[in-house]
Amino acid sequence: MYGSPEEADARYIALFGTRTRFVVMVLVLLCLTSIWSNILTFNFAVICMAPTSMNESDSFENVTQQPDTYSYTKAQNSWITSVVAIAALICNQIVVAIVNRVGIRTVFTTLGLLSAISTILMPTAIRAGYAWLLVARVFQGIAFAGNFPVIGAFCSRWTYFKQTGFFVSVLVAYVQLSPAITNPVSGALCTALSWSSVFYSHGVACFVLFVIYGFFYRNSPQKHPFVGPVETGKIAMGKTTVDKKMIKTIPYVAILKTPAVWAVWIAAIGNFTAVNLMFLYSPTYLSTVLGFSTHSTGFSAALPPLAQFLMKLLCGFISDRIKCLSEVAKFRMFNSIAFFGSAICFAVLACMGIETKYFDMLLLGGAAGILGATTGGFFKSGPVISKQYSHFVTGNISLMLTFTMIVVPFLVNALTPNNTQEEWRWVFVITLGVQVVTNVFFCIFIRGEPCEWTSDEWIRRNTVVDAESSRKPATAET
Repeated sequence: MYGSPEEADARYIALFGTRTRFVVMVLVLLCLTSIWSNILTFNFAVICMAPTSMNESDSFENVTQQPDTYSYTKAQNSWITSVVAIAALICNQIVVAIVNRVGIRTVFTTLGLLSAISTILMPTAIRAGYAWLLVARVFQGIAFAGNFPVIGAFCSRWTYFKQTGFFVSVLVAYVQLSPAITNPVSGALCTALSWSSVFYSHGVACFVLFVIYGFFYRNSPQKHPFVGPVETGKIAMGKTTVDKKMIKTIPYVAILKTPAVWAVWIAAIGNFTAVNLMFLYSPTYLSTVLGFSTHSTGFSAALPPLAQFLMKLLCGFISDRIKCLSEVAKFRMFNSIAFFGSAICFAVLACMGIETKYFDMLLLGGAAGILGATTGGFFKSGPVISKQYSHFVTGNISLMLTFTMIVVPFLVNALTPNNTQEEWRWVFVITLGVQVVTNVFFCIFIRGEPCEWTSDEWIRRNTVVDAESSRKPATAET
């Protein structure tokens, strides 16, 4: 499966020693971050597009007092956000199927370049009209459909089994790293240059990253020129040895009948309800409700995702090193710390007023920060229970992210017509309720070991592969 030692030695370049997988992990993280950042750019740029209309009612008209200034109704803003999720939702299973067949190198590169181009063209689309803006957002959503399938496929191919938690925690942290970078950068660009510079800078950065990714990445570590025999052997430990054609036949029915898989997906709903609320609407909440300036909003809105990013890395690292608890106990503990801790912060925030805006900002950061413990919970449990089918199980976490991206904007805009603290109180209460319910479901049904359908014996017994084709050597992946 991994070639002879002589073949490995012949192509091995010891540029990164036995740590090439970490370099590749960082590159994938930056690419994931870039795609999500491209989507988030609009949520901040919209503040700069109509600075004189931020506190008006929802019956906005195009602003004519200033050149190159635009604004949208609450209904339009909801669709601008939701259309990204709808496009990703529609394309998710298509991307998963393609990744399963050809790997993520070509697929992810193509999607990344699509995201870059659509982001660069975003100012042109905005000036052309609302319909063209929606078209550009659709292309950003199509590109985003690949993020979680990429995480699952990468972890199943490139991770050493003792470092699964760390790798997962790093890669899923793109959800937090993106706003931590995008919000302050966008605030500075809006203040110093213009709102269009936000899109141009993010699009160009994305383009450069994915050109590098396309040249450097390989679907299989054993085919990478910088991965030597020692690192290849580590990565291969615990991996399946059955025919590749068997692995590519995903046991959909068995997976969908597994309660532990649904526990992961249901927990994702609780997580992303809070994540989308905080990261999509924290600029709006901080600016229109608490009254922070545009420049201050950029840095203030970066604090919650930054806190969660650091928490994710810490909890992923700790989770791999706790030996006194079983895996299922660790999943339940970390997920409960994340969900219940975040819910408590939302509960306190719901009781506060705008006169304590700095404390409110800290509570928002606390709700986001402690939610980072999910890397030791449902995020880590997905690859553990699904192993070689992680690209499907973990990939479908993106369905929950996109589902909440559709629901949250309409929920927020329906409950906050005037953007007052009293109206936002109900948003916080509903969010904490979703977190509590989904965490209880997760703790009941999650398990701590790989599911039966990941074992070599089960795959050989239940997968039918053409006898003649199975005798042929598998085509090497690049």
